[in-house]
Amino acid sequence: MGHQIESEVIAHTDRSKMKTIFKTLLPITILVSLCSLTMACPSSLPDHRSFLTKLPDSQKLNTLGLIGTHDSATYDIYILAAQTQLKTITEQLNGGIRALDMRVRRTSNVFAMHHDLIYLGMMFGDIVKQVRDFLKSNPNELVIMFMQEEYTAEGSTMDECEILENQYIKENGDLFVQHWSVEDTIGQHRGKILLARAHRGFWGCTTSLNCEEQNQWKITFSFTRTDKWNAIAAFQDKIFEENSQRSCYINYMSAHGGIIGPNSIANKFWKDTRESQGIEGNPGMNYRMTKYFRNPKNTLYIVMADNPLPQLVDKIVLSNF
Repeated sequence: MGHQIESEVIAHTDRSKMKTIFKTLLPITILVSLCSLTMACPSSLPDHRSFLTKLPDSQKLNTLGLIGTHDSATYDIYILAAQTQLKTITEQLNGGIRALDMRVRRTSNVFAMHHDLIYLGMMFGDIVKQVRDFLKSNPNELVIMFMQEEYTAEGSTMDECEILENQYIKENGDLFVQHWSVEDTIGQHRGKILLARAHRGFWGCTTSLNCEEQNQWKITFSFTRTDKWNAIAAFQDKIFEENSQRSCYINYMSAHGGIIGPNSIANKFWKDTRESQGIEGNPGMNYRMTKYFRNPKNTLYIVMADNPLPQLVDKIVLSNF
């Protein structure tokens, strides 16, 4: 019922508006396949669909190192400045991604997936179906969803929490867990979607984690890609140096700046006279993190990546064993 309503709403609202948006963006944006423009097409992610299944029920969430995706639903939009992922949600989950960045716009009392003003061609119900089907096939896994309001609400009489609860939670039985803690065990939440609040909206109807973040995303002349990597590395170092750790840390590897698209920063080599961490040739953030990542194993540590490399996913997933 809700999914059908979503389809009807989007047919009469965002799709027509996207034509105007594309006309505005075309002069400054190249609509092409990112893997052919910015990097070699990435290989498939490794098969880690059941890695949490292999961990004991008694293990706490605040001992895990997880990899997530930034702007997880952008895989179907071919706009250089907006596409941060090339894999579907199902492919991400099968590959070991366990934290999803869900940016939703309220549209006629349902959620449309957005990257700022850009409609991503799908509704939140489409994402929920993919995650629900994954968990049905892998009932001992769990997925964290970071919920965030995006762009300007349109034609909605309900707030974001009312929409979440009435249109999605009620329709999916006990699939969602609204209130949880990093002190909980894996066994308490197998087969569930754990809802967490990100940066905008969803107060009270999702869990607000006490996470410290590194999220410096804007590349400029004064904050270069080398500076971004240094921020990533320093944040991870801080986790190991702190006397009293936070319960959760989120290290955003994503960044973009003008015509420099996020996938280029994530995975493409670049020229820079300042070397960082002794890695020759200035590779992208994902390769660097593959070499640098360490799992503290005494806090929940989530790395949020743009189009993560298979080697990076392997490194983070296998660090739990």
